[in-house]
Amino acid sequence: MVEPGRLRALAVAARRRFAPVLEAADTHRRRALLGLGAALLLTSAAAYALAEIQPDLPARSVVAVSVGNDAPAQTRAIDGADIVFFRSTDVRRQDTVQRLLGRLGVTDPDAVARLAADPRMRVLVSAGAGPEPVRAQVTGRGELLRLAAALPLPRGDAPDFRPVWRELEVRPDAEGGLTVAAVDRPVAVRARLATVVVHGPLSRALLQAGVPQSIGAQVGKVFAPQLDLHRGLAAGDRVSLVYEMHAVDGREVRPGRLLAAEIRTHGRTLQAVWFAVHGDSRGGGYYTPAGQGLEKVWASSPLPGARVTSPFGMRMHPVNRRREMHEGVDLAARLGTPIPSVADGRVTFAGVQNGYGNVVKIGHPGGYETVYAHLDSIAVRRGQAVAGGQVIGKSGATGTSTGPHLHFEFHVAGRLANPLQMARYVPQGRPLPPGEKASFYAATALLRTQLAQASGDDAVRLARVD
Repeated sequence: MVEPGRLRALAVAARRRFAPVLEAADTHRRRALLGLGAALLLTSAAAYALAEIQPDLPARSVVAVSVGNDAPAQTRAIDGADIVFFRSTDVRRQDTVQRLLGRLGVTDPDAVARLAADPRMRVLVSAGAGPEPVRAQVTGRGELLRLAAALPLPRGDAPDFRPVWRELEVRPDAEGGLTVAAVDRPVAVRARLATVVVHGPLSRALLQAGVPQSIGAQVGKVFAPQLDLHRGLAAGDRVSLVYEMHAVDGREVRPGRLLAAEIRTHGRTLQAVWFAVHGDSRGGGYYTPAGQGLEKVWASSPLPGARVTSPFGMRMHPVNRRREMHEGVDLAARLGTPIPSVADGRVTFAGVQNGYGNVVKIGHPGGYETVYAHLDSIAVRRGQAVAGGQVIGKSGATGTSTGPHLHFEFHVAGRLANPLQMARYVPQGRPLPPGEKASFYAATALLRTQLAQASGDDAVRLARVD
């Protein structure tokens, strides 16, 4: 702490030291004030000059909005708004209308009771899984806004069978109830192209390429007279197809007919195109691009694959034990096996004949005749026209026989021939009628072009041609 006497001494010394300065300031006080004012004036001028050279800036506006924060009211509004759910499900085994609606979220008792009593809804659930799932729009309170489902398709195994697509629609009406209606949808036909390279079973290769199973079955049937697709194809062989798909509202719902096919195997190319001959009761058939029919006119045997128990030619008769000519072949068959005709024709004899027992003889165009003997029963009469594959009787052991079997004979122009070699004599396909060739080439031109597109160099190709 500094003593008071010391402080006074320091103050006196400072006054004496700065006395000249204080006297000058007091003498020139007016001049000092004028200088200070001039300095302030110059500073203001400089600031004004700087402000003058600044660019014009846009005016800025500030808007203030008062927002009410009514959280309880907003919560009540959200709670009051209904949410719509879009649901779908397949019809399951042992389903009822109530169970189906329950999975769709429909809990409104009036709607459930109304639909459970509707016969079309009962048909829907009794038919099982349909081509598409059942679709519904349901509110959060379980009220039904809309239901749509494809009704079961009519049964039809023929490739050209085109079902009428019927869709069940359920909608609310003006009175607060429900309207149930069945609406027909037009079915469009699209052509699809596919080609696969075989590496294993053909059926698996086609399925992997997206080709429906029924189309693969048609391919096997078309080429069966020329090639066994199960054993005759090798790795690297190529199969190209043009086929139909039935579509409803842009959705493909069912495969149709095989339109054209090509198989490249063992250095050769087999082709087939579909053509409907005018006036043909069969509706059409498959031909080579040159117009030669591919569908077999004759079956290879009345019982394909049956075991031959006695061949054609000289043999020791099993009953009389004499060596004599066996004029046909004996095919193993259980008692009562249906026996079909191997080709179209007309019955020339139907009855009992010596040791043959019950016999049917059929004459075929071109001078051919077939004989079916030892039948247990006869299903045709003399003079009746029969079609290839039509059952003419059932196998048996009538006449001179050691047991149930079929004795089958084949005659060419009145002379015996080995039934196991029928393919050497009979036509392999129906040729086009002379007046149909121009129509055939015109109608199949597009199919041949599409088949050429499908049989490109890609390993797997699948395309749609609308």
